[in-house]
Amino acid sequence: MKSAALFVLLWQASPTAAFLSAAPTKSCRIHTTSTIASSLGASAAFSNEDLETAFFSIDIEDAGSIPKSSFADALADLGVVLDESAADALFCKYDADRGGSIDLDEFKELMADPAMAGIKPQRDVKFAMDMFKKYDDDGSGSIDKGEFRAIANEIQADARRRSLFSVAAAAVGATIVADYSQEYQWAQKSFRTLYIEPKAEETQNKAFPTALLSGDLDEAIAKTLGARGFTPANTIFAHSVCSDEVNNKDEQLVALMVNRWQEGFSLGGLAGLPFAGKSGFRAFLHHVPDEGRLLVMFAPHVGIDATGKVGALQRDGQIKVSKACGAAVGAFGVLSSRGATTSKPSGGNDDTDLFDPQLTTIVNLLEPRLGGIEKAVDPISFVTYQMYAIIRDLIDECVEGTPDVWDFANEVSIVGGIMINRYVGGDFFQPLSFETRVKDGSASGKVIDLYDQAFGAKPDLVGVLGSEEAVAALNARSKKSKL
Repeated sequence: MKSAALFVLLWQASPTAAFLSAAPTKSCRIHTTSTIASSLGASAAFSNEDLETAFFSIDIEDAGSIPKSSFADALADLGVVLDESAADALFCKYDADRGGSIDLDEFKELMADPAMAGIKPQRDVKFAMDMFKKYDDDGSGSIDKGEFRAIANEIQADARRRSLFSVAAAAVGATIVADYSQEYQWAQKSFRTLYIEPKAEETQNKAFPTALLSGDLDEAIAKTLGARGFTPANTIFAHSVCSDEVNNKDEQLVALMVNRWQEGFSLGGLAGLPFAGKSGFRAFLHHVPDEGRLLVMFAPHVGIDATGKVGALQRDGQIKVSKACGAAVGAFGVLSSRGATTSKPSGGNDDTDLFDPQLTTIVNLLEPRLGGIEKAVDPISFVTYQMYAIIRDLIDECVEGTPDVWDFANEVSIVGGIMINRYVGGDFFQPLSFETRVKDGSASGKVIDLYDQAFGAKPDLVGVLGSEEAVAALNARSKKSKL
């Protein structure tokens, strides 16, 4: 496929929708009698550059003309749906040279027809075409490997560039950061199939079957809670994720959610456990706006390296692959060395120093949850799911163990899952729970499950965890976890 076609497909996936928008898509018949109105059609709203961009966007084959066979589809892409006879009549009217296709000059005349009056120029197609021109260095009309490498390099260099944008934003406002963030999220999602690590992708699809890109998860949460009246003005956001710096990169989930909700309270320590405890949760609670809402996102994290190994991650600036999550893998290593499980973490374990009280706590909470791990496809995936359950139960205790929570908040929403760190292609999040609790006079509040509304069907984890019993144990909530 020509690269022009690629960019049109990427444009259609853009989060800001079509570059050319129409009044509600309509069916219409074409009258071939010229009228004064024909000179006042859509072209009056289009600059010459707009018209050329529009033509380029529907010239999928990069042929320089639109053949009759694809004319009706091209018009539909612009927002005008015609029946066969109307499309033929319009085509014949503007195929001035009777060449069997509509070239650019003929297209410009066509855009002045009253039938095209509902079409207005917008920004998104121009953005896609400008990006194409930016990277098509030799003007060949296609992007070769060298030119695409420049795209990949820019995506990988995003952190440094966004840091510069952040400095500038302090002086000129947040719109620069917002515009770049939107561009980055769009490019990451659109281009990732061209440079992902196949083995890592295969492993992720098996171990975390319904994982979402960070940007998609952020959007799904915001859309669901926005419908319930959550706004940055009435909501305070907290996260309980591992303190590993890999979880705090620009354009990944924590940064995206802090940016969206305009602040973020950190509850998490190693492995994502809420080591801030009930005191930390109470401090967070006391910061909620009057009659406001709480939003908590929690997750352990796990890396997947280029070979598809779970629990490993190549980090920026390092050649050697390291553990992720080091605390969870280390705790599992401690328990394996004690004989608490027959499964062993691959690659050995160096993190067995229990001088660290956080690691001691993780070991103690993980040990009773390892039953059935020998049936799992991968032990570190199994451990990571258990870490999710441990954090979930601790977050529950924080909410239910704070009797005056409803004196400060009217609603508490909690999103839980697993953060998946990837070296390239963007980080993912496997959602596992999303519920909101509404003030109703009880300690826990009225619980409303929002998962299906936000994310669709829950994943089938039997193949991952090894048995239905293991899945049931994962979903069973416990009130016995103690920090």
